[in-house]
Amino acid sequence: MAAVDFYDRVDLYDRLFDWDPATERDFVIGASERWGLVRVRRILEPFCGQGRLLRAMPGEAVGFDLNRNMLRRAARDCRVFRADAARFSVRAGSFELGYCLIDSFRHLLTEEAARAHLRCMGIALRTGAVYVLGFELTGDMPAAASAEEWTVEHEGVEIRGRFSGLGDQDPETRLETARVEIEAGAERIDEAFPMRTYAREQFQDLIDGEGSFEIVVGFDRSYDLDRAVEL
Repeated sequence: MAAVDFYDRVDLYDRLFDWDPATERDFVIGASERWGLVRVRRILEPFCGQGRLLRAMPGEAVGFDLNRNMLRRAARDCRVFRADAARFSVRAGSFELGYCLIDSFRHLLTEEAARAHLRCMGIALRTGAVYVLGFELTGDMPAAASAEEWTVEHEGVEIRGRFSGLGDQDPETRLETARVEIEAGAERIDEAFPMRTYAREQFQDLIDGEGSFEIVVGFDRSYDLDRAVEL
């Protein structure tokens, strides 16, 4: 197995997540139209990566990330800047919509970092704006239920991806080991890294304690705005 940070492999990341972003884009925009109180002109994406979803957004969309390789790819056709999601600064109220999908929020490994991120987003967004925050509530989920697998084909090469939590959550830090396994032709990547877990009550406590946002509604990853789920 290769000892490599797959997030540095922008070429492989591009291929592995090469699906139509329209469903995610329409969900984010639709959520703002349904529950937002302000007209959307500017959109902000933390953890924007290589800009896969940022490129699909209408209007003026801006993203940021810490990974320089990802930002170089995103900067070809997106407005991006480099920043830590727990310590970023933009002009107050300069965005009317924010979104952060595919579990990126769980890369904030402490309660302090998560609170700081929400505080920064609360400053960045106008009052009445929607923040679409997408991640799995894995704190009360069996490890086997957290696994996701998918296959894509790129230029005749089949690429298989698998993401799973190993179920080794530390009760004090609420960190678990997440594992990414990728097969792309003859190349194999097997990488493990920590992610923070949230049960429903823990996330509600975080939101209530920080105070910048309120939870309006929850969904599963089907991205169907007409099928809300109880958080």
